[in-house]
Amino acid sequence: MPAVATRKKTSTLEQTPIELEKKIVDLKETIENNENDLARVAAVNQSNNGTSLRNLLDQIHALDIDPMVKRQMTDACLRLIAIETASKRIGIELTENDAAFLLKLEKKHHGLNSRELRVCIFIKLNYDTVEIARFSNITPRGMESIRYRMHKKLGIGLQDSIKTYLNKLAVA
Repeated sequence: MPAVATRKKTSTLEQTPIELEKKIVDLKETIENNENDLARVAAVNQSNNGTSLRNLLDQIHALDIDPMVKRQMTDACLRLIAIETASKRIGIELTENDAAFLLKLEKKHHGLNSRELRVCIFIKLNYDTVEIARFSNITPRGMESIRYRMHKKLGIGLQDSIKTYLNKLAVA
């Protein structure tokens, strides 16, 4: 019977603390490199997204297809471009409904800045003042001041609810 060469695996229990520390350092370095790669890919993807959508729109225009189908494809692409533009403007990722709501809000109240628009989205999504303040990196008192000024900009009384007003606007 031939001798079978076996390779003995060293288990984690048999490794020295120095070997384990080296493995930990190597794993942390691998994680850091992977996170850097992901950040690079995300940055490239985000910067190319708008360009890709515009290129797609140009290609749709160049197609020789049924005008009705072309119109539907163009409209879908324009909606995606509008969502992306609104998302970039206020710094959060939006759904199609949120982007449509923002367009309505901006059309009716064109004097709102990016931070106020972001606050309006959070209010509409039922976040409270403290949560919105935390997301916006301001104090809760600062958030209260913003809400006070928003009452004036939206043209609603201080006794009226911004949330109710925004929900009515979203449905209208």
